[in-house]
Formats: sequence, C-alpha cells, structure tokens
Amino acid sequence: MEEYKCAFSNTLITGQFGCDKAEQVTRRGGPDIACTSEAAHQRCEKLFQQMKAAALPAFGVEDDLLSMPHSVLVKIQHGGLLGLQRLLDAAAGSEGVKNIHVLVDQAVEKYSHLDAIPCPALVQDMTGYKLRRRG
Repeated sequence: MEEYKCAFSNTLITGQFGCDKAEQVTRRGGPDIACTSEAAHQRCEKLFQQMKAAALPAFGVEDDLLSMPHSVLVKIQHGGLLGLQRLLDAAAGSEGVKNIHVLVDQAVEKYSHLDAIPCPALVQDMTGYKLRRRG
C-alpha cells in the first residue's frame, strides 16, 4: 500500500485535530501521519497549496523549504483549518477541528469547488495563529 503524507500532519500530531482518513506511521524522523485515501490526500494537498499561496506574502517569506521557517507552515496548517471552520460555522470553537476530511467536504459543498474556497479570507487566521510553547 502506498503511503500519502498528510498535508495537515502538524495539526494531527498535536492531538487537537482529527481526521478519519489519518493513520499514524513511524518514519525515520519519528511519528508522522499518512492519509489512507489517495483522493482525500490530493484534495487536502491542493487546499494546503492554495492556503500557502495566499498566506506566504503576508508572512513575507518565499516558498522555499530551506529558508522558510517551520513555524510558518505550522501557522498555515493550524490557522488555515481553523479559519475554514470559522467560515463554515461561526459558532465553531477555535481549539481544533474534529475531522479535517469532513471539514474539507463541507467547504467543497458550500463553495461548489475546491478552487472556489476563499483562501485569502483565511490569511488573518493564519498570521494570527499563536503557536503553543513546548512544556
């Protein structure tokens, strides 16, 4: 079985977010998250790339893994999903997302297509996301 690295793995490793398509795996670098569905992986990866394209100018960094701080990717993943949840349900909590796969399904249903999701509207959520300090 081919493993697909989850586009939102940083959110799932914290335990504050969940996804019914996620499976914990162990890689050389330690624990990681794989997606059990190729179709879901492709959708989430495309959504993450759209979020990243909208957010990077606001962070003032380029899409370069060698120079981009890891914290920027974490903020894009966490803040982007929380912002998307906020757009879909203003009463939703700001601590986490129960099921990322369902959230993406709901967004596609509301906006009719993945490309129509208003990622620029999520930029403030991404730049404003506060990283948790290690204990």
